[in-house]
Amino acid sequence: MTYLWMMLTFAKIGLFSFGGGYAILAMIQHEVVINNQWLTSSEFFDVVAISQMTPGPIAINAATFIGYQKGGILGSLVCTLGVILPSLLIMTMITISYLKLRHKPWFQSVFYYLRPLSIGLIAAAAIIAGRDAIVDWFSIIVFAVCFALAWRFRLNPFLMLLVAGVIGFIWG
Repeated sequence: MTYLWMMLTFAKIGLFSFGGGYAILAMIQHEVVINNQWLTSSEFFDVVAISQMTPGPIAINAATFIGYQKGGILGSLVCTLGVILPSLLIMTMITISYLKLRHKPWFQSVFYYLRPLSIGLIAAAAIIAGRDAIVDWFSIIVFAVCFALAWRFRLNPFLMLLVAGVIGFIWG
């Protein structure tokens, strides 16, 4: 696998993904697990777990980690650059345009209609993750308990991940 192919793959992910880190996971999984077969589905979800626990955006963390696994330090650099470069260029153009066009109604409506797209992409990522991550009754119970605790007590997600990981290690 060449570094250029890795960069182009993550540039495509960065270019055609909307809605932030969790929405981008479905496309990363498709490219990394299905199209290029760089990781298995199980390895991908390990990357997602590590990326969630690491400070910073999940998509960048995942790109960096996958790049490092497949190409060392240079691989992590090119994958990270690939995933952020499209957003950097697009946001620079949007910012310049926004400053010039922010009071135009047609311009404001573009952002209004992008919101439902982001929600749909996040829902797709959740469905895909749930389909592959929930494999037995134990994982369903851990999910349900974590969801209920997060909903009711607004517990720290990092601590919940840490405790769930320890429980999974002990149980599994």
